Amino acid sequence: MPSLMSLSSSARLLGGLVAAAVDADRPLMVNLVVTRRCNLSCGYCTEYDKVSPPVPLETLKQRIDQLAALRAVIITLTGGEPLLHPQIAEVVAYVRQRGMTPAMNSNAFLLSEPMIHKLNDAGLYALQVSVDGVTPNKVTKKTLKPLLPKLRMLAAHARFRVRINSVFGSTPPEEALEVARAAIALGFDAKCALARNPDGTMVPLDARARAVYDEIANMDGRKLGLLGEDFQDKLLRDGEVEWKCRAGARFFHVCENGLVHLCGPRFGANTKPLADYGLDDIRRAFDTRKACASSCPVAYAHMASKVDRFRSQRDDVDPATAPPPVISKRNDGRVFLRVAA
Repeated sequence: MPSLMSLSSSARLLGGLVAAAVDADRPLMVNLVVTRRCNLSCGYCTEYDKVSPPVPLETLKQRIDQLAALRAVIITLTGGEPLLHPQIAEVVAYVRQRGMTPAMNSNAFLLSEPMIHKLNDAGLYALQVSVDGVTPNKVTKKTLKPLLPKLRMLAAHARFRVRINSVFGSTPPEEALEVARAAIALGFDAKCALARNPDGTMVPLDARARAVYDEIANMDGRKLGLLGEDFQDKLLRDGEVEWKCRAGARFFHVCENGLVHLCGPRFGANTKPLADYGLDDIRRAFDTRKACASSCPVAYAHMASKVDRFRSQRDDVDPATAPPPVISKRNDGRVFLRVAA
């Protein structure tokens, strides 16, 4: 049975979403990096760092204040691995204190029962845990075999929602199906994200993988609602999808340096300090078509843009939203493609 706190949080979130749907000037979802450091090194990830210190708590509070001034609805704390931030529960509590809904992305390896209780008390609304397959491999360590005890701990103690997300393509497709079944059996939401090329486009699925993806998509008990992945079905079927991307307005990233980025694949394009990001920037991003939209598999951008599908958007395309990729290196020495800064 849902707790009174979870019911109150859900009611507040629903109220914020309804108000924001009417007011196109409000960000719906913001990803706030609390530390770039991660405890894992997954082969498909370009977003981690082994050595960066956590963003100081007071700096994060200033950024949360700035997001509250923009009247953002949901703040997702991310990284790296946010549980590496020593004051993560205080960050969650401050988001809630400022009237916004706190969520978090995590690989869950660092979760403990005391930490779950701290996150409960801080008012965390939702936790998304990455579980890509069943057995660790060279591409991903985030798999069911080592994480199942943590997931059972969450099922027993968490008062917040838990969503299990699998990056489809990082393990054999049948393993993603087993993960989805395990998630639903534990009472969690189950979600599949399509693997992305370094330029942000979708990695195609072969016939075998597509059949498994369709089976996952049609499973009973996948309580996704607004988080539905109908856009992924269109991308897989047609290779492109027609929609109006509102990244930079309804959804954006704030990195560890306090800069606003449109989304993960466009990290470094058209950045601006959050302290200087205002209504004119939101309206410009809202109203401008993105050159990369038709092939975009970024779920957060699609979800946050759904409420504005019937609102107009200018015909001009901002070419700077899709700069050519450049060769860069991660701090473990491996080479990857990243959008030019």
